Amino acid sequence: MSVLAIMGVAAVVLLLGARLYAPLIGRVLGERAERITPAVAINDGRDYVPTRTPVVFAHHYASIAGAGPIIGPVIALLYGWGPALLWIILGGVFLGAVHDYVSTHIAVREGGKNLTVVARRYIGPGAFVMLLVLLILMLALVCAAFLDLSATALTSKVSLDVLQMPADQTMFRVEDGQAVIGGIASTSVIVITACSPLLGFLYLKRKTPVWFCSLLAMGICALSIWIGMQYPMSVEPESWKLMISGYVLISAGLPVWLFLQSRDFINVHLLYVGIAFLVVALIAAAIRGGGQVAGDMPIPMNNWSEGSAMRGPGWPVLFVIIACGAVSGFHSLCAGGTTCKQLNNELAARRVGYYGMLLESFLAVCVVCCLIVGLTMGSYKGFCHPEGAKGNAILTFAMAVGHTAHAGLGLPIAAGALGAMLLLEGFLVTTLDTAIRLTRYMIEEGWATSFGRYDVFAATAPAPAAEEPGKAQITGTGGLTTERPPILEPDATGPPVATSGIFRTCLRTLQHYWVNSGIAVALMLLLGWDRGADGQGGYKVLWPIFGSSNQLLASLALLVASCWLMTRRRPVIYTLLPSAFMMVTSVWMLVRRLSKDLAAFTDKPALVVTELLVLTMTAGIVALAVARWQRTRQEQSVAVGRA
Repeated sequence: MSVLAIMGVAAVVLLLGARLYAPLIGRVLGERAERITPAVAINDGRDYVPTRTPVVFAHHYASIAGAGPIIGPVIALLYGWGPALLWIILGGVFLGAVHDYVSTHIAVREGGKNLTVVARRYIGPGAFVMLLVLLILMLALVCAAFLDLSATALTSKVSLDVLQMPADQTMFRVEDGQAVIGGIASTSVIVITACSPLLGFLYLKRKTPVWFCSLLAMGICALSIWIGMQYPMSVEPESWKLMISGYVLISAGLPVWLFLQSRDFINVHLLYVGIAFLVVALIAAAIRGGGQVAGDMPIPMNNWSEGSAMRGPGWPVLFVIIACGAVSGFHSLCAGGTTCKQLNNELAARRVGYYGMLLESFLAVCVVCCLIVGLTMGSYKGFCHPEGAKGNAILTFAMAVGHTAHAGLGLPIAAGALGAMLLLEGFLVTTLDTAIRLTRYMIEEGWATSFGRYDVFAATAPAPAAEEPGKAQITGTGGLTTERPPILEPDATGPPVATSGIFRTCLRTLQHYWVNSGIAVALMLLLGWDRGADGQGGYKVLWPIFGSSNQLLASLALLVASCWLMTRRRPVIYTLLPSAFMMVTSVWMLVRRLSKDLAAFTDKPALVVTELLVLTMTAGIVALAVARWQRTRQEQSVAVGRA
């Protein structure tokens, strides 16, 4: 099948999802334009900042994408491009976009609180504790992995022979016969970060039109690349890790618009341009007949048997590997962390949540098409799945883009590879930036719950929720209304306990932004720093279960959403069925891993214990949700009988 047909069908299905399915989910959720959002009601200038939708979309999209919609499809193409595309397109419309939309909407309705707090309100305190532990572990793994990947990408080197460039080329600095392609991206990252506060000041403080800010952002991106080509940086990976850690420590505690939001807004234009470049290159390559060498075997439509033999059965493996391209639990953390605190109207949750996921799925489609056009099956396996060696998915993507751009647009392979690296690095750093702030939020929620009975935390706690859904007028909002959560907070009873002395000082310290940001960065460095000559240790010990845990989180987020909908007597089938599918898929993947790792327990004790812990907490959360479900149904039946 022609890549033009593939891209056309994918675009039509995704657009139909936006046009038909998203409004249906909106009616199920009961979205209302006149209901105020937490960003408007609180507006503290630091975390809760009402912002125009295109800017929030840019932040959200740059944060959720990460490397997932690129690396996942690259690895999963071993099973054939047909199964990969089916899961990306259908999963994106009916699972991923729904997951992101309902997570954003519910977080907005619950006062800008994250998934753990919503679970505490609608399932119980036990679910809160288990989810909090699971999410902090996941976020620490994400931060450590992306710190490592960012440092690797920013210092990456590729042989000039692979890039098909002569020894006297001037595009890249050469070290030991290898082109330092990460040096340009390194300088670009620094320039974009330095310009971020200016953009934030313009669109937020001066109310400069978004279109003008977008033009300025594109100019900054172009300037950063030009400066990078003139002055590429040469920094060791460990030095980059320290530099990035220092930046995210500062960024996580400062007002969101200074760096996080504005940097994402600038950087996302690299991503937009990158996607447009992929589309143009693919169309041109398809018209000109593709870039594969005659006689070489193309990547097949169906390679299920070989893929299953090499990496495990297509189900559940493929559905876990392709995470962000179809559905990802990490997105619910972004939705309930930073995104929900910036939306200035409730309808924006659909535009940011649902549409953002669709664009991510389309990016994954373009990645698959680039591999189909740019690589043969032999070259693909040589880069990504070499026999007896570790594959390099990042290099696989870069070379696929390089060959596609060469075949379609006549550009040097090195130019296309450089564009791919800039696109990928843009996703990596923006996601890391957001993940550290999300970790800070989770830690703060943990302190607030653990010490909520003391006066220091009680003074800043939200007002107790009403027993039944009702409208509470909030002053200073133009007469608009918001609904309070219908379930009492578990720890909202009794007067606060007075504190003094050292204990009070410690509690006040735990409330400080910089302290919790420092804890988040310390966890990241603890897991992300290389240990020993073999590079093992840290997050790499637990990373094998991240994919399963991430998809498991998606199912749990949809389960919490189902409980939220049930309390309002709204249909739950649109969230419960996707939750059940991802629950079975991810649990089965974890059970398969556990059965293998148990045989090597002496070599992998930490991994086995973590797998058991994740499975146990999942069973506990599901059991609590079912119990809450039955109790709610009984209460509603009694209420109907009395009526």
